[in-house]
Amino acid sequence: MIRRLLLITAASGVVLTVGCKHRCCRLNQPENRPAPFRPQAPNSPFLLPPAGVPTAPAPVPAPSAGPIVPGVGPADMRNYPPPGPSTKPAPEVLLPDPIPGGASSRSFSPNNAGQGLLGGPTPPQAEPPLASKPVDNSLGLPGFVKVQDGVANGRKPALDGFESLKRQGYRTAIYLHPAGADVSAAKEVAEGRGLRFVAIEVTPEKLPVNLNSFNDAVGDKASRPTYVFDDDGVRTGALWYLHFRTVDAMNDDAARIRAKPLGFTNQGEEAQAFGLAIQRYLETR
Repeated sequence: MIRRLLLITAASGVVLTVGCKHRCCRLNQPENRPAPFRPQAPNSPFLLPPAGVPTAPAPVPAPSAGPIVPGVGPADMRNYPPPGPSTKPAPEVLLPDPIPGGASSRSFSPNNAGQGLLGGPTPPQAEPPLASKPVDNSLGLPGFVKVQDGVANGRKPALDGFESLKRQGYRTAIYLHPAGADVSAAKEVAEGRGLRFVAIEVTPEKLPVNLNSFNDAVGDKASRPTYVFDDDGVRTGALWYLHFRTVDAMNDDAARIRAKPLGFTNQGEEAQAFGLAIQRYLETR
């Protein structure tokens, strides 16, 4: 019995010394343990997120008390002081050009009243030595223009035109007519309104004689107010031009400017004939 126990003890020592060769014992050794399962990488270029990583979008944080980027101006206009008076000059306003016979055109600025576009004072603009604005043709006086104190000029009046002259206090009507014209009807209407009627035949051939008669008629202050008229403006323009050259001693440019609104022109055969007669008259003086 004792011998058997000794044999068993000796066998156990041999086993412990050599080691167990069974599979269960080999798996318990670290180098013999099986590796964990590792799946192969997918073939798709899009990789799945790792396990445990949330895929939902992150919650938007609540707005803070102020913006991340500060604004340019004040956030609350109620606490912002009102702006003071501006020192910047007000914009300049340019008025349109005046109509003939009206006020002169000038720039206007609330902080620069009475000054022009360049900031300097605008000199007062005197009325040009031209005739005044024509009156409305509905008065029966087409082309009515005031030439000087007590003398006006225009075209042949209509029936109501002579009545308008009477209401305005005119005393004389001077008709510059062509040769052979019948002036009886105009004379009858004018004298029927209490107007003194003067007819002067005006032709290029008799221009010097016509000018003397014209100067005497318009220069008669006792007969004023006087209205001078013709049919188309050619005769009144020519005689007024010569009147400005001879009586008022104006030069050519000034006389042309004054006579142009009164009918002076070089357009047309008749006007050119008067132009030649004017040139011959001035050359012989």
